[in-house]
Amino acid sequence: MIRFIHLERRFEKELEDLWKRGEIGAAAAQKAEELLAALTKSGPPDLKKVWKLTGWGEKRIEGCLKYDLGDGFRAICFRRGGTLFISFIGDHDECQKYLDHFSGRHNWVAKENGTTIPVQLTESAEGMEGAPADEDFDEDYEDLLMEQVDDKTLRKIFSGLVKNGKQPVQLG
Repeated sequence: MIRFIHLERRFEKELEDLWKRGEIGAAAAQKAEELLAALTKSGPPDLKKVWKLTGWGEKRIEGCLKYDLGDGFRAICFRRGGTLFISFIGDHDECQKYLDHFSGRHNWVAKENGTTIPVQLTESAEGMEGAPADEDFDEDYEDLLMEQVDDKTLRKIFSGLVKNGKQPVQLG
């Protein structure tokens, strides 16, 4: 469950610069601020439903989400435990360069670099503190696990369940 939103210093700087880029940049900056409000208000957000994600998932960096701000602008975020780091905002090309630069790195973001905002908990969310959120069971995780399992491993696992391909082993 997301309890904190952390705005990295580079995000804060890029947001400030985006306001100065003219009408299209200002519109993207406004949407970024609306995204921030949606993430911090009304209880812990469902990260995949709170705002429109880009059409393509981000696989270069673990836990990365890219939110679509319109006109080719994106907000790049990372989930680390109960904190969502909003790391970068920019147009498509700027975001590609940013992601290429940090591709394959893990946990380089730090809370000392920026501003942390608590997520406002609703009464229903306060009662569910220990319950896992839907986003905790990410489909991508299952895909990652299945990529690591080969046929030989599956045969070894299932040979213990089915003896000589005839009778299932009785457990207990």
